[in-house]
Amino acid sequence: MFWRKTRNKESPSQYRQIDVCLAEQVLFSGDLTELPLKEEWILKKSIEFFNDPAPCYIHRGAVTIRLLNEIWESAETGSGTASEYADYPEGAIIKAK
Repeated sequence: MFWRKTRNKESPSQYRQIDVCLAEQVLFSGDLTELPLKEEWILKKSIEFFNDPAPCYIHRGAVTIRLLNEIWESAETGSGTASEYADYPEGAIIKAK
């Protein structure tokens, strides 16, 4: 009667693998969710989306998901700059695998 739903073993994040490259050197290779986002971007987007300069964990989570989606879209098109969103040197580029 109260059966647990089976979860899909393949999570969507498995398809969101990225490389952060500077010139020909790979600085980071892995899951998009492991990208170290800058705190200033989280606060900036929290103010933009929720008018909340001190976001709670719910707003912080929502902003993080939106930022990661923006980063993923820019990585797919090849126009993503890693230094804009995360703590990487100037000129680092995010590429989707």
